[in-house]
Amino acid sequence: MRTYVGALIALTAGALAILIAYGAIWAVVTAPLMSGEGAPTSVVELSGRELAPLGAAMGWVALAGIAGLLATARWGRRIVGLLLVFAGGIAGVTAFTFALTDVAAGGGAFVEAALSARGLGAATQTSITAWWLGGLLGGLAVLVVGMMALLLGGRLPTLSRRYDRGVSPARESTGQVAMWDALDRGEDPTAGATGSMGSESTEEER
Repeated sequence: MRTYVGALIALTAGALAILIAYGAIWAVVTAPLMSGEGAPTSVVELSGRELAPLGAAMGWVALAGIAGLLATARWGRRIVGLLLVFAGGIAGVTAFTFALTDVAAGGGAFVEAALSARGLGAATQTSITAWWLGGLLGGLAVLVVGMMALLLGGRLPTLSRRYDRGVSPARESTGQVAMWDALDRGEDPTAGATGSMGSESTEEER
């Protein structure tokens, strides 16, 4: 049970880390507003979501995976685990690739693509922040939880099983619950009691 709760906490933290990190500014770029020498320049802030939209979307997939782990069991949970492996892997690998290309070179393919999408020219100066690390760590956390769900999905507890184990003894020992069960079957649980009371009153009158 502790492993299951820990996995849910780690998955939540990883998903939030991806969303927050990719939503932050990854690069501050100085780029010309138009082509040609002497063109005016502009300082542009590029978020991780703009630089790598696919990696950013994996945060939402990871959040959906929380509900998937809570609602499924066995093979369904393994399928969710497989999706989480892909989501965490994409988010983490994307951030790591950004570090290898743009961070090391002071701007690269990610920055060029984002500037091109805005209709700006090539960057003349680029400053990279450390927010990509959050995307990398968050992706790793989601990946690890996905592997756990994929390999141990059938062994982890489910909400339905816990509910059944907790309720069954009470249903057997509580008369009030038995009364509601009788009503569900279309029976009148007070019929016997009413009959016995009526017979006792008749005997007393005699």
